[in-house]
Amino acid sequence: MSEVSTSMDHDRALMAAVARAHYLEDRSRVDISDALGISRFKVARLLTRAREEGVVTIEIHDWGLPDVELSQRLQEKLGLERCLVVRSHGDDDTVRRQIGGAAARALSESLHEDEVLGVTWGRTLTATVSQFDHLPRLSIVQLTGVVAGDLASSPIEVVRQTSRRSGGDVYPIFSPLIVDDLETAKSLRRHPDIRSAMDLFPAVTTALLSVGAWNPPVSQVRDVLPIDDLANALRKGCVADIAGILIQSDGTPVDPDFQDRCVNISYEQLQKVPRVVAVAGGAAKADAIRTVSRVGLITELFTDHTLAEAVLAEDR
Repeated sequence: MSEVSTSMDHDRALMAAVARAHYLEDRSRVDISDALGISRFKVARLLTRAREEGVVTIEIHDWGLPDVELSQRLQEKLGLERCLVVRSHGDDDTVRRQIGGAAARALSESLHEDEVLGVTWGRTLTATVSQFDHLPRLSIVQLTGVVAGDLASSPIEVVRQTSRRSGGDVYPIFSPLIVDDLETAKSLRRHPDIRSAMDLFPAVTTALLSVGAWNPPVSQVRDVLPIDDLANALRKGCVADIAGILIQSDGTPVDPDFQDRCVNISYEQLQKVPRVVAVAGGAAKADAIRTVSRVGLITELFTDHTLAEAVLAEDR
């Protein structure tokens, strides 16, 4: 072995010894300096080089933990009453569980007995309600009919899981969200079971819902719209959906005629709910979140750092 190689090995060995003593044994730089017979300045240089050259790697396991500073900045940016931003890592399902876990803990602490909780559906929403440890006794009302697709994240499943942890009265809506004509929608709304749920919409104190994005498309509603309705929504500039309501860039409904064929809470009713909590993640939903926040369709947001950073980057 050459003298150069020997010298490099010795150098890295000394680097590793210094790093081990500092990071694993929690010894001070002065103590390391005295033990190894080198100056404190050399100890500092070796610790810096150890990180730069990969002898030491530092991982911060912060997934699912709140980012207080980012939460405050996002709250101020969107003008909401509360934002909770968590650091997220992993695939989409893992990120949903991280956001959902934080949202479940926050809601468990802030919901009160005898509230009327309205819920919609979505994969992050399902990840939230599945992680409720406990809830006070609530009345739970479904705010939308059902769309085709993943039954595990349907509004019926969200209602079922929430009611298991609350034990209060439950008001499901066993109806499609979207029907072909106005008369069918009116007939469904007159059904006694559906009517009993919809009559509670004005009494909802907290709504828990997801937000769909249309550009780029991250929306379960968009995926199941009849082709004519989809073309109409795209032509009129739909940017988001919330509780089955299609929203254009100015924050108003895309098409009142379409909404008349839906079985769900209305735009005006949603605006009057005192507390509307959106649970959503991912940078792709930034424009949708900005839009629904601007017109007061949500009052709180539980999300991840990628969405928060995308929203905050708007003016850069």
